[in-house]
Amino acid sequence: MSSPEDDTRVTPVEELFTYHIFGVPDECQRLTADPAGYSLAVTGLVGETLALSLDDLKGGFAEHSAEMILQCMTNVHWGRILVAGARLLDVVERAAPSEAAWKVALRGADGFTSDLSLGEIRDNPEGFLLAYSMNGEPLELEHGFPVRLASDGRYGYKWPKWLVEVDLVDHDFKGHYEGRRGWSDKGIRGERVT
Repeated sequence: MSSPEDDTRVTPVEELFTYHIFGVPDECQRLTADPAGYSLAVTGLVGETLALSLDDLKGGFAEHSAEMILQCMTNVHWGRILVAGARLLDVVERAAPSEAAWKVALRGADGFTSDLSLGEIRDNPEGFLLAYSMNGEPLELEHGFPVRLASDGRYGYKWPKWLVEVDLVDHDFKGHYEGRRGWSDKGIRGERVT
């Protein structure tokens, strides 16, 4: 069986797999006609709660790009893509997180949740992007428009789509798969999740 590392070509978006746990949110379908209505909330244990529009993310933070592999934990589906967006760490630091904050709860408009530790985001700031572009084009609705998290080296359940909230907490928040199914909190590609 081949692995993602065996194929070095960038996967065309139309060939990239999609998996929707709760379906494409109506709210995000409407935003394709008027993206100005989008808002990403940065909440919780922060000095300043933020409400960031798509333009805020694009114009208020340096854009970073990276080639990453998006892979399902079944190891059957994957694609190599070029993502671009603001670093999650830059957005979190703008909100001035409290010293008590140690985990980040990520929520999509579809109700899907995932989580990361603040420490792993700080240890690898280039590895976690609030992506609004894929392969040089605006993110498509099926792939999380307006914004999804791109998590380098992590399985797809650490790439929540249609992101609407980044919530800093002082407890061991568990996302959908991490909490309900007991999957790995790290979600590292190539490692078992259970």
